[in-house]
Amino acid sequence: MYLVQLAKATQELAATVETCGSHRAKQQRGRRRWTPGINVLRGAVFALALACLVLAASVPRT
Repeated sequence: MYLVQLAKATQELAATVETCGSHRAKQQRGRRRWTPGINVLRGAVFALALACLVLAASVPRT
């Protein structure tokens, strides 16, 4: 019984997203966000890891 209700709610949600989502996608086509490339992300992670390593090495041992 709960699965049937969940299926109906999911179908209604999918129909709502389909009708509203297409209108929203048309609005956002003109404004596309810049997404960084994979190498930029790798470089950022490497720089962060290196900074953490330098910080850890500079802390005196107890």
